[in-house]
Amino acid sequence: MRFVVFFIMLCSSLMGISSEIDVQGHRGNRMLRPENTLPSFMAAIEAGASTLELDILVTSDNQLVIHHDFFVNKALCVYLDGRSVTEEVLVRSLTLAELKKLDAGSRINPLFPGQLAIPGTQIPTLQELFDLINTSSHPNAKKIRLNLEIKRDLRFPDWTLPPEKLADAITTQVRRNGLSERVYYSSFDPEVLAALHKVEPAAKTAFIFCKESLEVASILQPEAGMEFLLGLASMLHVSILSPDHHMLKSKADVLFLQKQGFSVIPWTVNDPKRWAELIEMGVDGIISDDPIGLLELLKEPKKVLGKPPAG
Repeated sequence: MRFVVFFIMLCSSLMGISSEIDVQGHRGNRMLRPENTLPSFMAAIEAGASTLELDILVTSDNQLVIHHDFFVNKALCVYLDGRSVTEEVLVRSLTLAELKKLDAGSRINPLFPGQLAIPGTQIPTLQELFDLINTSSHPNAKKIRLNLEIKRDLRFPDWTLPPEKLADAITTQVRRNGLSERVYYSSFDPEVLAALHKVEPAAKTAFIFCKESLEVASILQPEAGMEFLLGLASMLHVSILSPDHHMLKSKADVLFLQKQGFSVIPWTVNDPKRWAELIEMGVDGIISDDPIGLLELLKEPKKVLGKPPAG
């Protein structure tokens, strides 16, 4: 009986709020298409996602490309001629022409068995994504927003451009494509966020963090880890906090962050019940591999949450 009452109250609280939640397609629509590829981004656009989330790296000839891992993901990529990628290959060590010899669409990610393999799909450049958005006739392409996660590891600075050059290259390309008002930039790296504010003070930015970030902050400032992170975020002029969703335990957690002046957009959430919990907490958006499922929940919560538990 208690569960029934909770279910009814939860469904009621979700009604009519779909327009308020930023539904972000993580690496596009990873549930259905190979991640960080043009087909994946198009699938998220067609699904009705409000934002595309993607990862930016740089080749040896300084071309901006979309790939999550600093090293070519051997489990998901092969060469166009069918050969496996057998060695650790740093994206930064390859020219764009060399990177384009890879096929990122032939192998299905075992975590997402519903993916459709699209052999011959290459790792895209950022410009190719912008071209797709700007030339697409799909209505959602005309308004889709982008969350550009800028990858950098403080321990290995040579794996990408220096922060200011990286920030300048990305923001310049965004401006040239007329997308400045539809883009925000996110990173785990404070130096990247500081560089973004320096080269483009009006840029909207997000600070990504996780439990490990909090542990490091606690070392720097014992017993005040979250306060340290919030102070850092304020100093970096970010407007969005993007925590690992497991760090959010209650509505009070979200409200506390929002009262500091931040929007709260957690990552990466694929479970409908957790979507509902986070929405009930009052988050501003959710990053998900399954934007279709999240949108369905927002439109018909009773249909999605009313399904019997697995098993």
